[in-house]
Amino acid sequence: MKTAQEIIRFSKTMSYALRHHPEEFGLELDADGSVAVSELLRGISEKKGKIYTEEDLNAAMEMPGKKRFIVEGSRIRAYYGHSIKKEVIRPEIEPPKFLYHATSRKALSAILEQGLSPMTRQHVHLASTKETALDAGRRRDPFPPLLIIRAHDAWRDGIRFFLGNEDIFLSDPIPPKYITVCLQHENSDKET
Repeated sequence: MKTAQEIIRFSKTMSYALRHHPEEFGLELDADGSVAVSELLRGISEKKGKIYTEEDLNAAMEMPGKKRFIVEGSRIRAYYGHSIKKEVIRPEIEPPKFLYHATSRKALSAILEQGLSPMTRQHVHLASTKETALDAGRRRDPFPPLLIIRAHDAWRDGIRFFLGNEDIFLSDPIPPKYITVCLQHENSDKET
């Protein structure tokens, strides 16, 4: 049995392989971003020089926090976060009225001028709750501005949305006209 730290490193390696560089592990993802579990375990084991098993995979998937992977039958894929060149094919969905995104104060003016873009990823990541967005935003800024996205209006105007996982939606770039800023100041919310 591997230690918790080894499982965390294994989970990060799975993310890297399934989201960013499958070729480094001898993997080719299907159109939906999936690969056979056995191929993933073989590729990581060969690359790392250590045997990884389905027991390790299950331990990684049961870790607390964000759910990054899904196993469907004998295949596994990352829910979201892909930066590979080939677009992962996902079914489009109708989003809720509002979604959320927290950003750094440094990036705010550019977002308000140019909108949200996926940067190095295939899609913009939007949260279904304010709390989820703020948790993600705090990785870059201790007091991230919260952006309220009028997702349903954007969808009605032709912007595509996809489900990442139960907390994350993915979308095409979001123009500024669908974005409202809700600045977080300790216990009060102020919209601008």
